[in-house]
Amino acid sequence: MAKGSRGSYPKGIAKRKEILDAALHIIAVDGFNHTTLAKISQAVQISEAGVLHYFHSLDDLLVEVLKERDIQDVMNYGNTEIPSVDMFDKVVDRDWDPVKLINDITKKNMLTPGLVELYAHMSVKASDQSNPAYTYFTERGQFERKMVGHLVEQYSEVHKSQPAVSVEHIARIMQAILDGLQIQWLVDNTLDMDQIAAEAFDMLSISIKKSETTKD
Repeated sequence: MAKGSRGSYPKGIAKRKEILDAALHIIAVDGFNHTTLAKISQAVQISEAGVLHYFHSLDDLLVEVLKERDIQDVMNYGNTEIPSVDMFDKVVDRDWDPVKLINDITKKNMLTPGLVELYAHMSVKASDQSNPAYTYFTERGQFERKMVGHLVEQYSEVHKSQPAVSVEHIARIMQAILDGLQIQWLVDNTLDMDQIAAEAFDMLSISIKKSETTKD
């Protein structure tokens, strides 16, 4: 949170949340490339300088928008604002289907291309360790891999199987597929990202089952 006094009290916290919600909506509807600080400031009825008072920088605001999006996604699964890998256990318990889980994610992304644009834009900035995007993508990546690893382990236990490759490698492959498809989709939005992602993860699931067959 910005260190200004207004950002540290209830009214400041509420205003900061209002700014994040407004920015998230504008980017989702208008697209990242058509979103300006002026639009955001007009939506919350304060000056552009007033908006940035609640954040360390414009990049910090954009990263916080991505975090807000992630929180909303997490709440759809676990009804909590605190990400935890075990909140996905219920997905495993109800006849775990990795393809459906990926479908849900990609379908949601395809409805909000502006947020996909923002994610791609900030992922480039993440190469700069002094940029807030670096910490965000580092921590988000670690959580994603931990989550995928948890699901694969649960899946393997349910099916009494063992992945042919390490859980870490499976998680990296999943990340690479999803991030790569998002870039391709931004260039050509006729790409059926949802279908390709489903097919890719279906093949990964089959590879886990095959490892069980091979051992038998």
